[in-house]
Amino acid sequence: MVYLSIDTTVTDEESVHYQTEFLNSIKVAGLPSHKLCIKVGMPVMVMRSLPPPRVMNGTRCIVIRTTQNAVIVKIASGPYSGKIHCIPRISLQPSDFSLPFSFVRRQFPLQPCMAMTINKAQGQTMKFIGLHLETPVFAHRMLYVALLYVALSRTGNRNGNWILAPESKSRNVVYPEALH
Repeated sequence: MVYLSIDTTVTDEESVHYQTEFLNSIKVAGLPSHKLCIKVGMPVMVMRSLPPPRVMNGTRCIVIRTTQNAVIVKIASGPYSGKIHCIPRISLQPSDFSLPFSFVRRQFPLQPCMAMTINKAQGQTMKFIGLHLETPVFAHRMLYVALLYVALSRTGNRNGNWILAPESKSRNVVYPEALH
């Protein structure tokens, strides 16, 4: 199902200067997209903490039903794993101060979650983890963190880990100057 957000400016004066189509095109971190495409069985991640406190920012869920005004999900990880929760459309205002105006987006606080960053994966247990290390690691300890912390400690067994790392591209970065 495709869900389109309702985007409005905070003040009436700003609505004259900023058309709805322009507001729909804005992509801000922490704000769901204007066009949200989800279907039953799809993994999604909650982008805002919702009451009751069992659905927090970063919670992974599986969509089990979609309606016009709510998305019914099953929590996939954490202490409430397996619980059913109703996600309503909510009004969200970006905290990005680089915009010269304020606007509100009414949308489901969800995003498709086929992959997660290491930061979002921290503290979650997963059945399968795949690491894509085709791009060289760019900071000291990142390879160590990716391999040991995320891949090996977040899954219950070694068969749940897949690592794509061409030999010539993935190596840990250590600056010789830092060792002296």
